[in-house]
Amino acid sequence: MRIGLFGGTFDPIHIGHMIIMENVINFMNLDKIYILPNSNPPHKLKNEKTNISLRLKMIEKSIKNNPKLIIDDYDFKDNKIHYTYKTINHFKTTYPNDEFFFIMGEDSFLDIEKWKNYQEILGENLIIFKRTSGKNSLLLSKINEIKKYNKNIYLIDNLALDISSTLIRNLVKNNKSIRYLVDDDVIKIIEEENLYV
Repeated sequence: MRIGLFGGTFDPIHIGHMIIMENVINFMNLDKIYILPNSNPPHKLKNEKTNISLRLKMIEKSIKNNPKLIIDDYDFKDNKIHYTYKTINHFKTTYPNDEFFFIMGEDSFLDIEKWKNYQEILGENLIIFKRTSGKNSLLLSKINEIKKYNKNIYLIDNLALDISSTLIRNLVKNNKSIRYLVDDDVIKIIEEENLYV
């Protein structure tokens, strides 16, 4: 099977995440995507994060009608710091008959040198999705440079969605509507749990 790996804090999961995953499934003919919520992402150690159980609940509500989207607990089950290169290696080793594609946004990709053992990540199947519309010459030149030694790097640029969890949190904090930006069930959880205020 062809399987995508999509990591993040998902605090909260939003419509941008959902559209990206569906778009990637369509264009890369993936059989499924493992969503990897991270309890302790190395680049966000100092950031305050919503309890993982609430983030999981929001993800579950958002993906309930899509059998191709599956939550995997590898990056949160032990509350340790998980590095991407190890996560990818875990799935490749555990499921040797499947082909894995790591999905990341253009902003993360442009910052990849800050990631631990980033050279290993750059040798994997990578799917980069555009966050902003318009041509990004820096992004294109970086992808072309890596393609010299790794042909399995793909840019999905047919749809650019610059929606972020930070935007959602800020809207809630400022008492603004987040309707249509997140699933209605996610709005309920945010309201009931008094999140992001």
